[in-house]
Amino acid sequence: MVKAVLVLSGKGGVGKTLISVNIALHLAKKGLKAGLLDADFSASNTGFFFDVKDAKLRIEKEKMYPAKINDLEYFSMPLFIGEKGVSMTGDQYAQLFKDVVLATQWESEYLIVDFPAGHDDRLKVAATVFKDCLLGSIIVMQPAHELDAIRALQLHQDLEMPVLGIIENMSYMKVGKVQWKIFGESVVDKLGNQFNVDVFGKIPLSMQIRKQVEEKNPLLQGEYADPILSAVEAIKMAKPTKPGFITKIKQWLQSQMVKLVVTLIEAINLEVNVTQLQQTYGYEGGRIIRLNIYEENMEKLITQTDLIINEGKLTGADGKYHIDAQIDITPQAVKWTLLGDKITSTGAPYTFQDAMRLGHMRIYGDRTMINGAFFVTHVFEAVRNNEKAMNRIKPILELI
Repeated sequence: MVKAVLVLSGKGGVGKTLISVNIALHLAKKGLKAGLLDADFSASNTGFFFDVKDAKLRIEKEKMYPAKINDLEYFSMPLFIGEKGVSMTGDQYAQLFKDVVLATQWESEYLIVDFPAGHDDRLKVAATVFKDCLLGSIIVMQPAHELDAIRALQLHQDLEMPVLGIIENMSYMKVGKVQWKIFGESVVDKLGNQFNVDVFGKIPLSMQIRKQVEEKNPLLQGEYADPILSAVEAIKMAKPTKPGFITKIKQWLQSQMVKLVVTLIEAINLEVNVTQLQQTYGYEGGRIIRLNIYEENMEKLITQTDLIINEGKLTGADGKYHIDAQIDITPQAVKWTLLGDKITSTGAPYTFQDAMRLGHMRIYGDRTMINGAFFVTHVFEAVRNNEKAMNRIKPILELI
Protein backbone atom coordinates (compact mmCIF):
# COMPACT_ATOMS: atom_id res chain seq x y z
CA MET A 1 0.00 0.00 0.00
CA VAL A 2 1.09 3.57 -0.69
CA LYS A 3 2.98 5.31 2.14
CA ALA A 4 1.43 8.66 3.05
CA VAL A 5 3.01 11.96 4.07
CA LEU A 6 0.83 14.91 5.14
CA VAL A 7 2.16 18.38 4.36
CA LEU A 8 0.28 20.94 6.41
CA SER A 9 0.32 24.21 8.26
CA GLY A 10 -1.72 25.92 10.91
CA LYS A 11 -2.40 28.84 8.58
CA GLY A 12 -2.86 29.35 4.86
CA GLY A 13 -0.51 31.38 2.71
CA VAL A 14 2.77 30.02 4.09
CA GLY A 15 3.79 28.09 0.97
CA LYS A 16 2.57 24.64 1.95
CA THR A 17 1.67 23.73 -1.63
CA LEU A 18 5.10 24.76 -2.94
CA ILE A 19 6.64 22.34 -0.43
CA SER A 20 4.18 19.54 -1.25
CA VAL A 21 4.80 19.83 -4.98
CA ASN A 22 8.57 19.89 -4.55
CA ILE A 23 8.71 16.91 -2.19
CA ALA A 24 6.72 14.85 -4.71
CA LEU A 25 8.85 16.03 -7.65
CA HIS A 26 12.16 15.35 -5.88
CA LEU A 27 10.98 11.86 -4.87
CA ALA A 28 10.19 11.20 -8.53
CA LYS A 29 13.55 12.67 -9.57
CA LYS A 30 15.24 10.07 -7.39
CA GLY A 31 13.47 7.34 -9.34
CA LEU A 32 10.76 6.66 -6.77
CA LYS A 33 7.07 6.32 -7.66
CA ALA A 34 5.38 9.37 -6.15
CA GLY A 35 1.88 10.74 -6.11
CA LEU A 36 0.46 14.15 -5.18
CA LEU A 37 -2.99 14.43 -3.64
CA ASP A 38 -4.38 17.97 -3.44
CA ALA A 39 -6.61 17.43 -0.39
CA ASP A 40 -7.68 21.06 -0.08
CA PHE A 41 -10.89 20.27 -1.95
CA SER A 42 -12.48 23.66 -1.32
CA ALA A 43 -9.49 25.75 -2.41
CA SER A 44 -7.21 23.59 -4.56
CA ASN A 45 -4.17 25.42 -5.90
CA THR A 46 -1.67 22.77 -7.02
CA GLY A 47 -2.84 23.60 -10.53
CA PHE A 48 -0.99 26.94 -10.27
CA PHE A 49 2.29 25.01 -10.26
CA PHE A 50 1.70 22.67 -13.21
CA ASP A 51 0.34 22.87 -16.70
CA VAL A 52 -2.70 20.70 -15.99
CA LYS A 53 -4.80 21.38 -19.10
CA ASP A 54 -4.08 17.89 -20.47
CA ALA A 55 -4.27 16.07 -17.11
CA LYS A 56 -7.16 13.60 -17.04
CA LEU A 57 -8.65 11.36 -14.39
CA ARG A 58 -9.87 7.99 -15.64
CA ILE A 59 -12.95 6.42 -14.06
CA GLU A 60 -14.01 2.83 -14.73
CA LYS A 61 -17.00 1.40 -12.85
CA GLU A 62 -16.21 2.00 -9.16
CA LYS A 63 -12.49 2.58 -9.68
CA MET A 64 -10.67 5.82 -10.38
CA TYR A 65 -7.18 6.20 -11.81
CA PRO A 66 -5.12 9.31 -11.02
CA ALA A 67 -3.95 11.73 -13.68
CA LYS A 68 -0.29 11.68 -14.74
CA ILE A 69 1.73 14.90 -14.72
CA ASN A 70 5.48 15.63 -14.46
CA ASP A 71 6.22 11.95 -13.67
CA LEU A 72 3.69 12.08 -10.80
CA GLU A 73 0.34 10.48 -10.15
CA TYR A 74 -1.96 13.38 -9.40
CA PHE A 75 -5.42 14.16 -8.05
CA SER A 76 -7.05 17.57 -7.62
CA MET A 77 -10.72 18.63 -7.44
CA PRO A 78 -10.49 20.98 -10.47
CA LEU A 79 -9.87 17.88 -12.60
CA PHE A 80 -13.50 17.02 -11.77
CA ILE A 81 -15.28 20.36 -11.62
CA GLY A 82 -12.94 22.94 -13.12
CA GLU A 83 -11.77 26.04 -11.28
CA LYS A 84 -14.90 26.52 -9.19
CA GLY A 85 -15.31 27.00 -5.47
CA VAL A 86 -16.54 24.03 -3.45
CA SER A 87 -18.60 24.20 -0.27
CA MET A 88 -18.96 21.07 1.85
CA THR A 89 -19.59 19.96 5.41
CA GLY A 90 -17.05 18.12 7.52
CA ASP A 91 -18.87 14.83 6.93
CA GLN A 92 -18.87 15.40 3.18
CA TYR A 93 -15.15 16.17 3.26
CA ALA A 94 -14.46 12.98 5.23
CA GLN A 95 -16.40 10.82 2.78
CA LEU A 96 -14.79 12.42 -0.28
CA PHE A 97 -11.32 12.07 1.21
CA LYS A 98 -11.91 8.37 1.89
CA ASP A 99 -13.23 7.83 -1.62
CA VAL A 100 -10.32 9.63 -3.26
CA VAL A 101 -7.74 7.66 -1.29
CA LEU A 102 -9.35 4.23 -1.17
CA ALA A 103 -11.17 4.10 -4.52
CA THR A 104 -8.26 5.52 -6.52
CA GLN A 105 -5.84 3.00 -7.97
CA TRP A 106 -2.61 4.55 -6.75
CA GLU A 107 0.54 2.81 -7.98
CA SER A 108 2.83 5.20 -6.14
CA GLU A 109 5.11 4.12 -3.34
CA TYR A 110 4.77 7.53 -1.69
CA LEU A 111 1.69 9.74 -1.64
CA ILE A 112 2.30 13.38 -0.70
CA VAL A 113 -0.89 14.96 0.61
CA ASP A 114 -1.18 18.74 0.26
CA PHE A 115 -3.45 19.21 3.26
CA PRO A 116 -5.88 22.06 4.03
CA ALA A 117 -4.65 24.68 6.48
CA GLY A 118 -6.13 24.88 9.95
CA HIS A 119 -6.91 22.67 12.92
CA ASP A 120 -10.01 20.50 12.72
CA ASP A 121 -11.32 16.96 12.26
CA ARG A 122 -9.87 16.66 8.76
CA LEU A 123 -6.53 15.72 10.31
CA LYS A 124 -8.18 12.88 12.23
CA VAL A 125 -9.93 11.78 9.04
CA ALA A 126 -6.57 11.50 7.27
CA ALA A 127 -4.99 9.68 10.22
CA THR A 128 -7.84 7.15 10.17
CA VAL A 129 -7.73 6.59 6.40
CA PHE A 130 -3.93 6.16 6.45
CA LYS A 131 -3.85 4.24 9.74
CA ASP A 132 -1.73 1.43 8.25
CA CYS A 133 0.59 3.51 6.09
CA LEU A 134 1.10 6.99 7.58
CA LEU A 135 4.76 8.01 7.71
CA GLY A 136 4.01 11.34 9.40
CA SER A 137 3.48 15.03 8.80
CA ILE A 138 5.74 17.82 7.58
CA ILE A 139 4.80 21.16 9.13
CA VAL A 140 5.34 24.25 6.96
CA MET A 141 5.57 27.55 8.79
CA GLN A 142 6.49 31.19 8.34
CA PRO A 143 8.23 33.36 10.98
CA ALA A 144 5.25 35.72 11.38
CA HIS A 145 2.91 32.86 12.27
CA GLU A 146 4.69 31.12 15.11
CA LEU A 147 1.50 30.52 17.10
CA ASP A 148 -0.14 28.67 14.20
CA ALA A 149 2.88 26.37 13.90
CA ILE A 150 2.79 25.74 17.65
CA ARG A 151 -0.89 24.82 17.44
CA ALA A 152 -0.20 22.38 14.61
CA LEU A 153 2.66 20.77 16.56
CA GLN A 154 0.61 20.62 19.76
CA LEU A 155 -2.26 18.97 17.93
CA HIS A 156 0.03 16.27 16.55
CA GLN A 157 1.51 15.74 19.99
CA ASP A 158 -1.89 15.51 21.66
CA LEU A 159 -3.23 13.13 18.99
CA GLU A 160 0.02 11.11 19.12
CA MET A 161 0.62 11.56 15.39
CA PRO A 162 4.20 11.51 14.09
CA VAL A 163 5.88 14.67 12.78
CA LEU A 164 8.73 14.06 10.34
CA GLY A 165 10.02 17.63 10.55
CA ILE A 166 9.48 21.35 10.02
CA ILE A 167 10.30 23.65 7.11
CA GLU A 168 10.33 27.42 7.52
CA ASN A 169 9.30 29.10 4.28
CA MET A 170 9.77 32.82 3.50
CA SER A 171 12.35 32.77 6.28
CA TYR A 172 14.19 35.81 4.93
CA MET A 173 14.79 37.76 1.73
CA LYS A 174 18.34 37.89 0.39
CA VAL A 175 19.56 40.97 -1.47
CA GLY A 176 23.18 40.52 -2.43
CA LYS A 177 24.86 39.31 0.76
CA VAL A 178 22.31 40.95 3.05
CA GLN A 179 19.39 39.04 4.58
CA TRP A 180 16.21 40.98 5.28
CA LYS A 181 13.87 39.49 7.91
CA ILE A 182 10.65 40.54 6.18
CA PHE A 183 8.41 38.44 8.45
CA GLY A 184 10.49 38.70 11.61
CA GLU A 185 13.17 36.59 13.23
CA SER A 186 13.32 32.89 12.44
CA VAL A 187 11.67 30.67 15.06
CA VAL A 188 11.93 27.25 13.43
CA ASP A 189 15.00 26.11 15.38
CA LYS A 190 13.36 27.12 18.66
CA LEU A 191 10.23 25.13 17.82
CA GLY A 192 12.29 22.15 16.74
CA ASN A 193 13.94 22.07 20.15
CA GLN A 194 10.69 22.75 21.99
CA PHE A 195 8.81 19.88 20.35
CA ASN A 196 11.82 17.60 19.73
CA VAL A 197 11.27 17.39 15.97
CA ASP A 198 13.71 17.70 13.09
CA VAL A 199 14.18 21.04 11.32
CA PHE A 200 14.69 20.40 7.60
CA GLY A 201 15.74 23.98 6.90
CA LYS A 202 14.72 27.46 5.77
CA ILE A 203 13.62 28.65 2.34
CA PRO A 204 13.95 32.36 1.54
CA LEU A 205 11.39 34.66 0.02
CA SER A 206 12.61 34.78 -3.56
CA MET A 207 11.60 36.31 -6.87
CA GLN A 208 13.33 33.35 -8.54
CA ILE A 209 10.85 30.97 -6.90
CA ARG A 210 7.99 33.25 -7.89
CA LYS A 211 9.22 33.29 -11.50
CA GLN A 212 9.47 29.49 -11.59
CA VAL A 213 5.91 29.10 -10.32
CA GLU A 214 4.60 31.55 -12.92
CA GLU A 215 6.42 29.55 -15.60
CA LYS A 216 4.89 26.27 -14.32
CA ASN A 217 8.39 25.07 -13.49
CA PRO A 218 8.21 24.64 -9.70
CA LEU A 219 11.15 22.28 -9.09
CA LEU A 220 13.50 24.07 -6.67
CA GLN A 221 17.24 23.73 -7.15
CA GLY A 222 20.43 24.58 -5.27
CA GLU A 223 20.13 26.09 -1.80
CA TYR A 224 16.38 26.50 -2.27
CA ALA A 225 16.06 22.72 -2.53
CA ASP A 226 18.19 21.79 0.51
CA PRO A 227 15.26 21.66 2.99
CA ILE A 228 13.23 19.66 0.46
CA LEU A 229 16.03 17.13 -0.01
CA SER A 230 16.35 16.76 3.78
CA ALA A 231 12.62 16.05 3.94
CA VAL A 232 12.90 13.51 1.13
CA GLU A 233 15.66 11.63 2.97
CA ALA A 234 13.55 11.58 6.15
CA ILE A 235 10.61 10.22 4.18
CA LYS A 236 12.74 7.45 2.69
CA MET A 237 13.96 6.45 6.16
CA ALA A 238 10.55 6.61 7.88
CA LYS A 239 8.46 3.55 8.69
CA PRO A 240 4.65 3.49 8.58
CA THR A 241 2.82 4.00 11.83
CA LYS A 242 1.12 0.70 12.67
CA PRO A 243 -2.31 0.47 14.30
CA GLY A 244 -2.47 -0.66 17.92
CA PHE A 245 -4.07 -3.77 19.27
CA ILE A 246 -7.33 -2.00 20.11
CA THR A 247 -9.23 -3.92 17.42
CA LYS A 248 -8.50 -7.17 19.26
CA ILE A 249 -10.16 -5.98 22.46
CA LYS A 250 -13.27 -4.21 21.18
CA GLN A 251 -15.67 -6.58 22.89
CA TRP A 252 -13.74 -6.33 26.14
CA LEU A 253 -13.70 -2.53 25.88
CA GLN A 254 -17.45 -2.45 25.28
CA SER A 255 -18.12 -4.51 28.40
CA GLN A 256 -15.85 -2.24 30.45
CA MET A 257 -17.58 0.91 29.20
CA VAL A 258 -21.03 -0.45 30.05
CA LYS A 259 -19.73 -1.33 33.50
CA LEU A 260 -18.17 2.14 33.83
CA VAL A 261 -21.42 3.94 32.98
CA VAL A 262 -23.40 1.87 35.52
CA THR A 263 -20.78 2.40 38.22
CA LEU A 264 -20.47 6.11 37.38
CA ILE A 265 -24.22 6.65 37.77
CA GLU A 266 -24.13 4.79 41.08
CA ALA A 267 -21.18 6.87 42.33
CA ILE A 268 -22.89 10.13 41.30
CA ASN A 269 -26.09 9.29 43.15
CA LEU A 270 -24.30 8.13 46.29
CA GLU A 271 -21.47 10.64 46.56
CA VAL A 272 -22.36 13.79 44.62
CA ASN A 273 -24.93 16.41 45.62
CA VAL A 274 -26.71 16.62 42.27
CA THR A 275 -29.39 18.98 43.60
CA GLN A 276 -26.77 21.51 44.65
CA LEU A 277 -25.13 21.31 41.21
CA GLN A 278 -28.53 21.91 39.59
CA GLN A 279 -28.98 25.03 41.66
CA THR A 280 -25.44 26.22 40.99
CA TYR A 281 -25.61 25.79 37.22
CA GLY A 282 -29.31 26.50 36.73
CA TYR A 283 -30.33 23.14 35.32
CA GLU A 284 -33.91 22.12 36.09
CA GLY A 285 -33.58 18.50 34.98
CA GLY A 286 -36.42 16.41 33.67
CA ARG A 287 -34.86 16.37 30.20
CA ILE A 288 -33.15 13.46 28.52
CA ILE A 289 -29.42 13.63 27.83
CA ARG A 290 -27.98 10.94 25.57
CA LEU A 291 -24.44 9.79 26.30
CA ASN A 292 -22.73 8.03 23.39
CA ILE A 293 -19.31 6.48 23.91
CA TYR A 294 -17.52 5.97 20.61
CA GLU A 295 -14.32 4.31 19.52
CA GLU A 296 -11.31 6.60 19.25
CA ASN A 297 -12.05 7.64 15.65
CA MET A 298 -15.59 8.74 16.68
CA GLU A 299 -17.14 6.54 13.98
CA LYS A 300 -18.26 3.33 15.74
CA LEU A 301 -20.55 3.42 18.75
CA ILE A 302 -19.46 1.36 21.77
CA THR A 303 -22.37 2.02 24.10
CA GLN A 304 -25.32 4.41 24.38
CA THR A 305 -27.10 5.52 27.55
CA ASP A 306 -30.04 7.90 27.94
CA LEU A 307 -29.94 9.81 31.21
CA ILE A 308 -32.45 11.96 33.06
CA ILE A 309 -32.21 13.89 36.33
CA ASN A 310 -35.27 13.89 38.52
CA GLU A 311 -35.53 14.82 42.18
CA GLY A 312 -31.76 15.15 42.49
CA LYS A 313 -30.99 11.68 41.12
CA LEU A 314 -29.38 10.64 37.85
CA THR A 315 -31.17 7.65 36.34
CA GLY A 316 -31.48 5.85 33.05
CA ALA A 317 -34.27 6.82 30.66
CA ASP A 318 -36.04 4.52 28.23
CA GLY A 319 -35.30 6.74 25.23
CA LYS A 320 -38.95 7.09 24.18
CA TYR A 321 -38.93 10.82 24.74
CA HIS A 322 -37.32 13.75 22.95
CA ILE A 323 -33.54 13.87 23.30
CA ASP A 324 -32.67 17.39 24.46
CA ALA A 325 -28.91 17.05 24.37
CA GLN A 326 -26.37 14.54 23.17
CA ILE A 327 -22.76 14.03 24.22
CA ASP A 328 -20.47 11.92 22.02
CA ILE A 329 -17.18 11.08 23.71
CA THR A 330 -14.33 8.58 23.44
CA PRO A 331 -13.30 6.20 26.25
CA GLN A 332 -9.89 7.86 26.38
CA ALA A 333 -11.47 11.29 26.92
CA VAL A 334 -13.58 9.92 29.79
CA LYS A 335 -10.53 8.34 31.37
CA TRP A 336 -8.16 11.29 30.91
CA THR A 337 -10.73 13.80 32.14
CA LEU A 338 -11.66 11.89 35.30
CA LEU A 339 -8.22 10.58 36.24
CA GLY A 340 -6.29 13.69 35.23
CA ASP A 341 -3.37 11.48 34.18
CA LYS A 342 -3.10 12.83 30.65
CA ILE A 343 -0.91 15.90 30.29
CA THR A 344 -1.40 18.01 27.18
CA SER A 345 1.39 19.69 25.22
CA THR A 346 0.86 22.84 27.30
CA GLY A 347 1.83 20.95 30.46
CA ALA A 348 -1.68 21.14 31.92
CA PRO A 349 -3.96 18.20 32.77
CA TYR A 350 -6.43 17.12 30.10
CA THR A 351 -9.91 18.65 30.55
CA PHE A 352 -13.31 18.59 28.85
CA GLN A 353 -12.20 21.70 26.96
CA ASP A 354 -9.28 19.67 25.55
CA ALA A 355 -11.69 16.85 24.66
CA MET A 356 -13.77 19.27 22.59
CA ARG A 357 -10.74 21.03 21.10
CA LEU A 358 -9.19 17.76 19.94
CA GLY A 359 -12.42 16.24 18.64
CA HIS A 360 -12.63 13.64 21.42
CA MET A 361 -16.01 15.01 22.54
CA ARG A 362 -18.89 16.57 20.63
CA ILE A 363 -22.07 18.13 21.97
CA TYR A 364 -25.36 18.40 20.10
CA GLY A 365 -28.92 19.46 20.90
CA ASP A 366 -31.60 22.12 20.66
CA ARG A 367 -32.25 25.16 22.86
CA THR A 368 -31.47 23.25 26.06
CA MET A 369 -28.33 21.66 24.68
CA ILE A 370 -25.83 24.09 26.17
CA ASN A 371 -27.36 23.91 29.62
CA GLY A 372 -27.98 20.17 29.78
CA ALA A 373 -24.82 18.86 28.16
CA PHE A 374 -22.50 21.20 29.99
CA PHE A 375 -24.29 20.42 33.25
CA VAL A 376 -23.26 16.79 32.78
CA THR A 377 -19.63 17.86 32.34
CA HIS A 378 -19.88 19.70 35.68
CA VAL A 379 -21.25 16.52 37.26
CA PHE A 380 -18.23 14.63 35.91
CA GLU A 381 -15.92 17.28 37.34
CA ALA A 382 -17.64 16.89 40.72
CA VAL A 383 -16.95 13.14 40.53
CA ARG A 384 -13.29 13.81 39.77
CA ASN A 385 -13.03 15.97 42.88
CA ASN A 386 -14.84 13.46 45.12
CA GLU A 387 -12.52 10.86 46.62
CA LYS A 388 -15.27 8.36 47.47
CA ALA A 389 -16.80 8.57 44.00
CA MET A 390 -13.39 8.14 42.36
CA ASN A 391 -12.64 5.10 44.52
CA ARG A 392 -15.67 3.43 42.96
CA ILE A 393 -14.80 4.07 39.32
CA LYS A 394 -11.01 4.33 39.34
CA PRO A 395 -10.36 0.55 39.04
CA ILE A 396 -12.43 0.44 35.83
CA LEU A 397 -10.88 3.62 34.39
CA GLU A 398 -7.38 2.27 34.91
CA LEU A 399 -8.18 -0.77 32.79
CA ILE A 400 -9.31 1.23 29.76
